[in-house]
Amino acid sequence: GPLHDLGIQNRYEIYAHWRHRYAPGVTHNTEHVFALALPAPVPVKLAPREHLAHAWLAWEEAARRCFSPSNADAIRILAKRLGWKASTGEAGETP
Repeated sequence: GPLHDLGIQNRYEIYAHWRHRYAPGVTHNTEHVFALALPAPVPVKLAPREHLAHAWLAWEEAARRCFSPSNADAIRILAKRLGWKASTGEAGETP
């Protein structure tokens, strides 16, 4: 499906220990929230310097596991917009 701009922007301060990844003097980042519907789970290729593992989860579990509050909020907002209901805990029952 097409990529959907959810019209959400979050500006936050970059943690000092991550600033080396940005241009000198950059202290804040603006993230833009998008959504993409997939017909089924697809193979995931991880960047080994950034991630150790992945999992396909029901939306509410994905939101709970997010380190970033803004990422968790984005999942909850998308679920509300699409009318997703909480799952029974079995993977794959909700998008």
